[in-house]
Amino acid sequence: MNNQSHLQQRLKISFGLVIFCFLLITVRLFYWQVINAKSSQTIINQQSTNMITIRGKRGSIYSAEKNLLVGNQTAWDVYLNKNELQIDIDELETQLVSIYEELLQTEEFKNHNFFSLDKSEFKNTLHQLVAKDVNWIKILSEIPSELNSLISQLKIDGLHSYETEVRYYPESSMAAHLTGFVGKDQNDNQVGYFGIEGSLNKELAAQTKIISYKQDAKGASFADQELDFSNLDGRDVILTIRRDIQYIVEKALEEGIKKYDSQSGEIVVIEPSTGAILAVATWPHYNQSTYSNFQTEIFKNPTLSNLYEPGSTFKVLTLATGIDLGLITPDTQCTKCAGPRTIGKYTINTWNKEFHPNITMNEALKKSDNTAMVFVSEMIGEEKFTEYIKNFGISEQLKIDLQEDRETPFPKHIGPIELATISFGQGISTNTMQMTRAVAVIANNGIMMKPYIVSSVYDPQTKEVIEYQPQELRRVIKPETAQAVTNMMVHSAPDRNNWINKNFSVAGKSGTSQIPSETGGYKESGTIASYVGFAPADQPKFVMMVKLTEPQLDQWGATTAVPLWYEIADKIILLL
Repeated sequence: MNNQSHLQQRLKISFGLVIFCFLLITVRLFYWQVINAKSSQTIINQQSTNMITIRGKRGSIYSAEKNLLVGNQTAWDVYLNKNELQIDIDELETQLVSIYEELLQTEEFKNHNFFSLDKSEFKNTLHQLVAKDVNWIKILSEIPSELNSLISQLKIDGLHSYETEVRYYPESSMAAHLTGFVGKDQNDNQVGYFGIEGSLNKELAAQTKIISYKQDAKGASFADQELDFSNLDGRDVILTIRRDIQYIVEKALEEGIKKYDSQSGEIVVIEPSTGAILAVATWPHYNQSTYSNFQTEIFKNPTLSNLYEPGSTFKVLTLATGIDLGLITPDTQCTKCAGPRTIGKYTINTWNKEFHPNITMNEALKKSDNTAMVFVSEMIGEEKFTEYIKNFGISEQLKIDLQEDRETPFPKHIGPIELATISFGQGISTNTMQMTRAVAVIANNGIMMKPYIVSSVYDPQTKEVIEYQPQELRRVIKPETAQAVTNMMVHSAPDRNNWINKNFSVAGKSGTSQIPSETGGYKESGTIASYVGFAPADQPKFVMMVKLTEPQLDQWGATTAVPLWYEIADKIILLL
């Protein structure tokens, strides 16, 4: 009886324990599933959800013929997790520096932007990164695949490589001042600087997206998930630049700089009927893939950013103004050209101090007579001359898709002496692109076209193509004025005996201008030699400006810029 009572008591206790445990579990489940449901779900999501950040491809840049000028190629970012590292930090640095030094000595990587540091500089930079008081850190950015492969072969625990992309230049440094380059901002994001990369950065830029996905306990994603990787690539940009013409002018300019021992030089080629820019060459230039090796001053496009006084090339604008106002004709004689002109305390001579009484305007342009231009400007007057100069686009922003494009200063005061000197291109500043656009007005029957360098933009996501159409800005001079000035420029152009394509006439004008001094006035030595012209004169296919700064072999445009212009024109006329 006692045994039976004891057994019943044990059963009651056991049953009570079961009930208690059941109630405890129920209460606990109620707590997790009802009271703390939101927090529990968050923990579950954290354990089963992974997040990754993905980035699309930056848009490419192509020439007018769809040749790739700027694209992308695979690179790698290397991260260090110090918690996983099994070797000493000093040993890690030693091994990485050794590999870097090995590749630094190879010909293949001498022009690679990543290898711009010498061994010592690389070692110091790496040491500073590794010494940071964090466990997970990026120690190498955008390294080439060959370097990443060698690092992977070391099999060092704690090093992790992730694929990324860097800019690729199949044409080397071609059109560097037009394309610009891609660098990093303070948040390590890709950003375009200068040229097309800078002005159209929003069009070209790739988008980034954070994607979350569910995974099982082993880290594998569930098969039924749809992950959206679309709409991340940047837009492609097709330029008006002709690759063949660009190559010709860059090569010719480099040779011309050496031949005439010039400090710098620029060439601009425009299609006058549309405003399309066919080529822009500059010297010195830089290599986009190794931009960090160059001084920042060189990154600006000098055809837009460098101001200069155009000299005698400006005379065609003075004559065009006088003819368009009906004040002169090509046969008008200068009645004040028998000797130097005195205006106030200043004396104005011809370039060679030879004077030609009653010289016609046609001959005055050929002989580049300064006194004849003063004669014309005095007939025009300050107000009308200012109006026409501005209508020709001098000082006016081109509104072209290049980051360095902006207005240029115009003289605040034009009195008698300023009016005189501006007539032959001194005392007024412009840039090479503006001056080429102004002469293109004459080549295009008096109409100014908006210069443009982007032919179209292609969106790889929507397959949409945005075409850029030629845009007429305004009529600057009458058609008959343009024809009269063209004929005068043909008369002014050098003898064509040394030009292979003798069947094509050239309308052109040379210029030799003084260089303003930083302390006021002009430099005692050194000139800017230039030549601007178009061909064929009757149906122009191109307008080209050649400019050489401080040529040492010969200071005159007629003997430096002119032969270089004809050398280039002889080649590109066959292409056009």
